[in-house]
Amino acid sequence: MRRSIPRSSLAAAAGIAVFALLTGCAGGTAGASDPVELADGEPAAAEDTEITVAIPFPDITMYSMFILATDLGYYEEEGLTVEVITADNVTAAVASGSADIGVESTGTVIEAIRGGVEVDLVSGHYCRQNFDFAVQPGIESVDDLEGTSIVLAGTPGDPAEFQRARVLAEEGWDLEGVDTEVVYPGPGSESWTEFFVNDKITLQPFYGDDRPALEEHGAEFPVEALRNWANDVMVAGSSYAQENPNTLVRFLRATLKGVDFMTAPAPGQFPENVSEVLEIYEANDFDVEALRGSDSVWVLDGHLACQNLYFDAEAWDTTVETQELEPIEFDDAQLVYLEKAQELLDLDNSGPETLPYP
Repeated sequence: MRRSIPRSSLAAAAGIAVFALLTGCAGGTAGASDPVELADGEPAAAEDTEITVAIPFPDITMYSMFILATDLGYYEEEGLTVEVITADNVTAAVASGSADIGVESTGTVIEAIRGGVEVDLVSGHYCRQNFDFAVQPGIESVDDLEGTSIVLAGTPGDPAEFQRARVLAEEGWDLEGVDTEVVYPGPGSESWTEFFVNDKITLQPFYGDDRPALEEHGAEFPVEALRNWANDVMVAGSSYAQENPNTLVRFLRATLKGVDFMTAPAPGQFPENVSEVLEIYEANDFDVEALRGSDSVWVLDGHLACQNLYFDAEAWDTTVETQELEPIEFDDAQLVYLEKAQELLDLDNSGPETLPYP
């Protein structure tokens, strides 16, 4: 459930200019420019009623909560309309004002903020990550990978490579000391799978829609694991956040309702609204035929979600540690909008529970 039909796209032309700021300096504090004081009770009217949300690739998992909040009328209740686009460089698009809010990988946001890009991390998006790996038929242990080529990430420098190597080690497939060549076929998992079924690599991470081709090839799946690590986050331009605090609170409250509808009764349980959710996805041009009739608890990828859009300093620090980034302190003032939206829905900002997987 990774690649589906896009709605519209945006080439973030500001990407090179903005990310030239990324000097990689260690230390410092990552946070909002100035704390925002929010009034008690209901938020005031939204300052900006037409919101553009940028996502990095057009699949159901990325679109899901925004589609649901739109089609169920939650954004309309807040006086908002939301358009979702794809961007080549989400953080650059948000920083330049080409988008108002963006969804981006946590490590990318950390490095952008470290480098001086003026964005605020306003909430979590998905609070867990699944780490699934396929190996060629006949590969029974990590030692059998000796002298072969493997994939851990699509492109060099992707910090997810460190996380995947760490999970493999924790699950008994420690690559340290095994002579392998790490290759980078490209950012999309479909290219990894193409390498795999053509016997060019012996190990790859995979996603749900890669599995049929891998199974047909005879792949084995030695590691399928879930970690309570922030998968990606939502960001807004620092100036946008300062100028539109009530918009952000209302947007987040509506999005929280969308997440709740998708995951009800709770992440890790079979979603009670699955039929209606799939109907909404299909009405928005996504192919859901393979999902209909599924009895899997994970049919909507709800195991990745926290109903409260959780994020805090602990999630930030965990990303820094597991992606082997230079330490940088997190400023909790960025979460004022999320915490207000949570309060309005009688939620707190507690972290994710541990779920069994698969």
